[in-house]
Amino acid sequence: MAMDRCKDIYDRIKSGGIQAIQEFIADRAAEELFLDFKRSSNNGDDVRLSDRDRNNLSKAISGFGNSEGGVIVWGIDCSKDVDGADVAKAEVPIVNPERFRSLLEGVVSGCTIPPHSGVENHVIKKDSNTGFVATYIPKSNHAPHQMLPKKQYYIRAGSSFMPTPHDVLAGMFGRRPQPDVFHRFLIGGRKFEGDRLSIDVGVVIQNEGQGIASDIFLSCTFIHTVGSRCKIEFEPKGDNNWCGNIALGRMFHIISRPDYRMPPGAADLPISFKLTFAPPFDSNLEIRGRIGSAESQRYEFILNNDRKIIEDSYHKLTAGIMANSLSEEVTQVLIEDLLGLSKVESEESTV
Repeated sequence: MAMDRCKDIYDRIKSGGIQAIQEFIADRAAEELFLDFKRSSNNGDDVRLSDRDRNNLSKAISGFGNSEGGVIVWGIDCSKDVDGADVAKAEVPIVNPERFRSLLEGVVSGCTIPPHSGVENHVIKKDSNTGFVATYIPKSNHAPHQMLPKKQYYIRAGSSFMPTPHDVLAGMFGRRPQPDVFHRFLIGGRKFEGDRLSIDVGVVIQNEGQGIASDIFLSCTFIHTVGSRCKIEFEPKGDNNWCGNIALGRMFHIISRPDYRMPPGAADLPISFKLTFAPPFDSNLEIRGRIGSAESQRYEFILNNDRKIIEDSYHKLTAGIMANSLSEEVTQVLIEDLLGLSKVESEESTV
């Protein structure tokens, strides 16, 4: 899938670091539908983003966002080879790449109409003061995006961003609006008996796209469950809108029935689970899942937490519950710390 190709490139850069950058150059990697190389006009050595760099970013957000997505690698010189292809030729590292990333992120919302909320930037360090920045621009559910300030629409064609006339855009985006299906966790009741703390967690599915979602699916696997005295109990909603199964006591998979559709702005809670915590805590908590629908992109998510954080949060919670000294707000924060919910957003990825 095109979205997988775009995300694969970005993930390879993030995991490979400087080696991935060096491989682009050693292999004379060519610019293509999902990959673009750019050198900063001033190598990032300024407190503001140059007009040229901003123009290139705006064009890329419009072009990649209106197409199938793509990645810009800043800090690589690109020129034509003997076959006429634009290939990576040399490193031109960015000075203070963390600052350059901040400059990019500071202008993203003003680069296009409407803004593209899915743009991400990742720093790859070369040494203490130089490096590269990868900008991930996924296909947008809110296309078409018009580049600013030129008020021009672009699409990605081969290795170039091409201005797109109105009649082409009308054909591309006259299609049915797309849904955007994702999840969130909802903390419910809790119970403390003996040394066992049980917490109910609902899985809410939402559609925040502009289209109607069908064949909505959610799968979730508990990789690690903290300790031998900790357990998971699944509680399906039990209505006629969803079907699925629970496997090996650690996995659940659900999908909406063929006659169930979720309109824009709607939400449902098809399943919840009860997590019971009790010492000793001898492993980390790790939950992995994916969610999507027939018409939308797929999201993968990770909920994980270190056993030491779990143990510390557990003791604070149970001591406060026994002393009846915790406010509802503090209790909520401690439960989020216990489950690792406070860092889910930063670890979530789109594929």
